[in-house]
Amino acid sequence: MQNFRSIREKVTLDFRATSDKHQEEYFVVDIPKPRMRILKIAMIYGANASGKTSILLALDFLRKLVIQPQQDKNAAIGIPAFARENHKTSFFELGFWYKDIVYNYQLSILQNAIQSEELFYYPKGKRAEVFIRKLTPGKGYEYHWNEKLFKKSTRDVLELTIQNQTILARIASIEDSSPLQDAHDWFRFKLQPILLPNMSLLRYTNELLINQGTNQKAIKQFLLDLLSRADLWINDIDVNEEVVDASDVPVNMPVHFLNPPKPNAKPTFIKYDFGFVHKLDNESYTLDMKEESMGTQRFYGLGAILLSLIRGRVTMPIDEIESSLHNDLLFHFIAMFLRNSRQGQLIFTSHNTALLNEKAITRRDCIWITDRKSDGSTELTPVSDYPVRKEHAIDSLYRKGLLGGKPNLGSNEL
Repeated sequence: MQNFRSIREKVTLDFRATSDKHQEEYFVVDIPKPRMRILKIAMIYGANASGKTSILLALDFLRKLVIQPQQDKNAAIGIPAFARENHKTSFFELGFWYKDIVYNYQLSILQNAIQSEELFYYPKGKRAEVFIRKLTPGKGYEYHWNEKLFKKSTRDVLELTIQNQTILARIASIEDSSPLQDAHDWFRFKLQPILLPNMSLLRYTNELLINQGTNQKAIKQFLLDLLSRADLWINDIDVNEEVVDASDVPVNMPVHFLNPPKPNAKPTFIKYDFGFVHKLDNESYTLDMKEESMGTQRFYGLGAILLSLIRGRVTMPIDEIESSLHNDLLFHFIAMFLRNSRQGQLIFTSHNTALLNEKAITRRDCIWITDRKSDGSTELTPVSDYPVRKEHAIDSLYRKGLLGGKPNLGSNEL
């Protein structure tokens, strides 16, 4: 990515594993064609305002461009370029693996127009073009298509894509089964929206709990097992249903539509209330989930995230993953992900340096450091680029400033 928020010059987050064999069976997924070893996790450290979140937001920006397309050709794309580079092009390149095929997607944006867009894929491991779209001054857009993949009628419709919309977004409105549709589907179904530290995760798990139909018991048992392992003294999850008028439903409350609206009649909903059942000294009591500690709420909310990583094999960006969590609980969550997920991928930022010395959940090539350069922009470096050996305590090296990513603080005397 380049020219996005604090990122001025090109930076690259690379998931290709080094030759390190540490915890290989848990950290690395083998892609056969073209042959690659891909890490399931990336953890990003750095001082405040060094650009950690910008990297996750760049992924989220691309996701929204693809699944939330512009309909008005005059609408602003709204790209947050580097503070002094609004007049320059922003560039993104993303490689991903979906349905056993590797894709490479490139996008350039200047102000409110797509300047170029390219998609390549690797059927049987060999690079092949899907399409290329470039804006030429005075001529408009020029297209180059892999004609084996698209009918002329499809190409004609795609070439009507407006200047502030991507081809990947446009394909969603057309009947298609080409690699272009598959690339769109990866953004839609596999790349998840960013989870921010101040975001409540209760609704993710609660909606999962009530929307699973015949799987509801299995989902509930998974969550109870998770809470039991976390030593939160929770014995059961209580779900109450109540039929209410639409006007009485609180904001963000999980609901199911019950009766179709009729003339002059109010629609009704099933409103769900959730609580945790605690059993202490042979007595039981139920607390509303929102009365529980922030750590309990956060860990329960992460239950749905863990299930998506394990079963849905999604790519999940989390900003400040340690938010409200005890160190041991955080280690436990990451370890469960690594040991139970086959192809899910976790990308997170953190200030919790204790993670860095937990060899069961870290490798040198999965740790990245952001630094501020002299112009205020972001620099991104993997720990594997430093002469760090297996016996070194990475957390100690980081705290001493030997890996960068530490703030240069002034005197503490006021």
